[in-house]
Amino acid sequence: MDSVIRRWILQNLGSDKRPVPFRPSEAMAVGLRASSNALRQLTMRTIRPAISTPVFRLATKCCQGTQDFKGASFWNVRSFHVGKESLEDESKDNTTLVHFRESKTPHPLLAKPHQQGNAELSISLNHIWSEEEIQERLDNLYQHRPKSLTDKIMHRIMWSLYRSFNWVTGFKPVNTPVRAVEWRLIVLESFAGVPGFMAAMFRHFRCLRTLQRDHGWIHTLLEEAENERMHLLICMKMFKAGFVTRCLVMGAQVLMTPFLAAIYVVNPGAVHRFVGYLEETACLTYANIIHQVQTKGTPLNEAWAHLRAPGIAKAYWKLSEDAMWIDALKCMFADESNHRDVNHTFATMNSDDPNPFVSKHRKDAAVAWRLDSQGLSADVGCHKTLEVKKKE
Repeated sequence: MDSVIRRWILQNLGSDKRPVPFRPSEAMAVGLRASSNALRQLTMRTIRPAISTPVFRLATKCCQGTQDFKGASFWNVRSFHVGKESLEDESKDNTTLVHFRESKTPHPLLAKPHQQGNAELSISLNHIWSEEEIQERLDNLYQHRPKSLTDKIMHRIMWSLYRSFNWVTGFKPVNTPVRAVEWRLIVLESFAGVPGFMAAMFRHFRCLRTLQRDHGWIHTLLEEAENERMHLLICMKMFKAGFVTRCLVMGAQVLMTPFLAAIYVVNPGAVHRFVGYLEETACLTYANIIHQVQTKGTPLNEAWAHLRAPGIAKAYWKLSEDAMWIDALKCMFADESNHRDVNHTFATMNSDDPNPFVSKHRKDAAVAWRLDSQGLSADVGCHKTLEVKKKE
């Protein structure tokens, strides 16, 4: 094998001196000093059949920059060095030359964004609801039964606020005035975005203070706060807030934020239980609004049944172009039901338990990416389902 390599180097490198004896690895190092693309291709094509597999693997690792060869610069990666390591040491390395099609790791050029560590792809993307999921949640309005003393206190406080809120906004379950619903939605969504962000802030400070991990809670809480803020922005696209509404918004934040913050420092589970009860009332409100919009003859049906969904709602929930305002209301209801389940779950967990919803966020990101990449939309309020669109 050594004679074959010497003869090739004399013919291709034009050396007129008799080469001194050297090992195959040294011959490979000499070939690597060539900077021409043509010579590199010729080197690999000619030497590969003449040398053993360990030597070829060693040369390949040199090209990838995993070994250091002194004095040889190849493709401007770095210097390589053989040193005292033998070919037997190389066989101990766990690195294998597996083709990317046979590897379980996605190829960087073929992997989907949610399969990569893509910093631009957020795992906090909202869940894309289907018509079946929304209808299932509308048929099952879950309400938690308070068991402990803390649960009973939070439940009593929340329902006292709920009845007072109904009286202030003029909301009633039958033939609700349109203006009362507008006030209610703006005030509700402006306050509902506070607890999630506040809890995420306290958990962030706790991680910094205790030098410990958060175990995934912060992402879910921030996603909840962002989701409520998006609800508010979508509502603001449909109707404006007057002076009285703005005063209610500021009053709710000024009074309730310090109250919840003080409780969260002492008992985080109590705040999550309170938010769970808050989301239960939100689900009741949205379910009632949806029912009135779909019932002919009601004020909400006459005012909202013909309204188109705003563009921001279509983009956020991947709705179709012909989506209506009632479809956006259904998606908001489904989001509130999800927040209800998440907070009731957090209320039963310890602060250092791992977040069970992390995998769900990744699935949501994958579904959103698939819809965007294929130009599809959710089937909420659309006569074409995803399956029909795929066939077309």
